Amino acid sequence: MTRLTFLGAIADVGKSAVLVDTGVEKILLDYGTKIQESPPKFPLPVEGKLNATLLSHCHLDHSGALALLHAKGNHSPIFSIDVTKPLTEMLLSDSIKISREDGVELPFTKHDVVRTIESFIPIKYKQPLHLKETEITFFDAGHIPGSAFHYLDTGKKTILYTGDFNTSDTRLLKKADTNLPEVNTLITETTYADRDHPDRKSQEKQLVEVINDTLAVDGVCLIAGFGIGRLDEILLVLNAYGIDYPVYVDGMAKKAITAINQHKNLLREPNSLDKALEKVEYVSRENMRKKIIKQPCVILTTSGMLNGGPIVGYIRNLYDKIDCSLILTGFQVEGTSGKILLETGKFINEKENLNLDMKMFVKKLDFSSHLGRTELFKFIEKLNPEKVFCIHGDHTEEFSQELKEKGFDAIAPLANNRIFNI
Repeated sequence: MTRLTFLGAIADVGKSAVLVDTGVEKILLDYGTKIQESPPKFPLPVEGKLNATLLSHCHLDHSGALALLHAKGNHSPIFSIDVTKPLTEMLLSDSIKISREDGVELPFTKHDVVRTIESFIPIKYKQPLHLKETEITFFDAGHIPGSAFHYLDTGKKTILYTGDFNTSDTRLLKKADTNLPEVNTLITETTYADRDHPDRKSQEKQLVEVINDTLAVDGVCLIAGFGIGRLDEILLVLNAYGIDYPVYVDGMAKKAITAINQHKNLLREPNSLDKALEKVEYVSRENMRKKIIKQPCVILTTSGMLNGGPIVGYIRNLYDKIDCSLILTGFQVEGTSGKILLETGKFINEKENLNLDMKMFVKKLDFSSHLGRTELFKFIEKLNPEKVFCIHGDHTEEFSQELKEKGFDAIAPLANNRIFNI
């Protein structure tokens, strides 16, 4: 009998971690943090020695606690798609830096991060990996470059862990590979189980309209987004609509784009970023930041929720300019500077001691790399698994109940009900 222990992402987004115990092997699926909290929250500890860790993708809510495993002496090989290694290293190192700036010491060190990254073993999509008894296959999840479904065949049961995924093509990536083998047990993210996303084309058109309107009055358009995946996508949108104006990229996105572009085989069109980058300049120093905002231009930078990164400095210099604009390209978590701005019209950043009445035009758009409610139902209905576990969402209980009404054996793990035999 195989046992599933849900260590995190229970009725919540963040701290993704599932332990699979086949009786012969212990396999960990992700080990992330809840980064919106300060200090960050971590999953429950892993009991017993791990045989393998499978990482679905680099985002910290899935990878952020990996170095904690090493710090506690629970070492195992970490299997991931190749690009996930440098991206995870970038994010883990940055998490230590940001936490220290906030006066928080994480329960692991830079040395633990280095040793963790040394444990990575690259694996290719659809290339079976054999442990003692379990065969593991990674399938493309379409979320960000390197994101993967984990398919486990224990010899008695098959398990699919989705991580985060997207079943629609974007300009950057092909949609998730849904041509999957038979699945007995599905462990699925439910981030947007309660709603659908707006049509992507409409979001692209609104993005371009704001840019054109801003540049028409000689303003600066700031585009805030996640450094890995999101700003790459926005670059490709701008390129598709024709870049004939100065475009700059700042913050973590510079390193991330470089790393991703070294793995062109993962992109929907291998040379797409090369073409877009021909019209882009990276911001390399502080005096350059001060210079470029004196002329009409578009600046893509981090952080996506305005809590830190270069975007804070740009807003500080431009917040009172009615001819300038700020575009938020994704979801804003409660309590973040981005969410507060949308609710109050004020840019509040306690770390920088800022409380600014925004005169810039502010627009939130939805370029999510997750599938929405309708597509999630379609995905589950197509797989038709024997059992469904709903995690990584704010409405897991409601969604599992809806699945039950459709005839599925669906469960939303809870804090007091997190261990299951399958």
